[in-house]
Amino acid sequence: MKKTTIFALAFAVLTAVSATALPFNEKLSTTDLEKINNGEVLIKSIDKYKNMALNSDNPGATKLRQIVLDHNPNYLAEIIQVKPIAGNEDLDTKIAAVLEDVESYAGIPYWSVYHNRYFDLYETAIINKINQIDENTKLIDSTIDIGPFGLTKVPIQIEKTDDYLLYQMTNDQTLNHMGITCVKKKNMKSLILLFKDGDNWILYGIGAVKAPKLSMFEKRIERSFINKTKTFCSFVFSKL
Repeated sequence: MKKTTIFALAFAVLTAVSATALPFNEKLSTTDLEKINNGEVLIKSIDKYKNMALNSDNPGATKLRQIVLDHNPNYLAEIIQVKPIAGNEDLDTKIAAVLEDVESYAGIPYWSVYHNRYFDLYETAIINKINQIDENTKLIDSTIDIGPFGLTKVPIQIEKTDDYLLYQMTNDQTLNHMGITCVKKKNMKSLILLFKDGDNWILYGIGAVKAPKLSMFEKRIERSFINKTKTFCSFVFSKL
């Protein structure tokens, strides 16, 4: 058997092992898995719930999948990063602190491909009130300036248990631009999940929007949405 054939078979076996060793399904390509195994952040536009790669019976993963299924978005982005637990034992505490610091969201630089320049992802971010729902769940009543939609009520729920941390951000009012309804109330969600799997921390983010698909603007909207999701999750992940 030629060396190239042996190498190809060995690589295929290693890739299969990597895929089964992580809580993901066949929706991830070999290239996707290479990025994840290298510790890189993987960002994909996946369009529909059925294309989600998350495959875990962790209760947080189950809850996140149900949220997306019930939401039934038509713009969907997936963000994945894997970190070793060794050397990152307190990652859940760190990410909770980053996510709860809502006011630090203001000024996150966002590159607009359409305008070919940087904007602030959120111009302002204000915490109005923090409610402790139960011993595991905190609800942050916040107002965030989401350009180009202006000041928007955005409740943020953070649930931290021994098994997972689940972050949910939802628009609590309709997003209008130039008199046009772009996204109805509660139709835009950002979700971030952190949980342990074997020797790894799994960081899994979802950006989900239910909005009209207009053929002449669809690609632009999707690109903008994916880039905004990428920007926010990259900001969070970079702090860890």
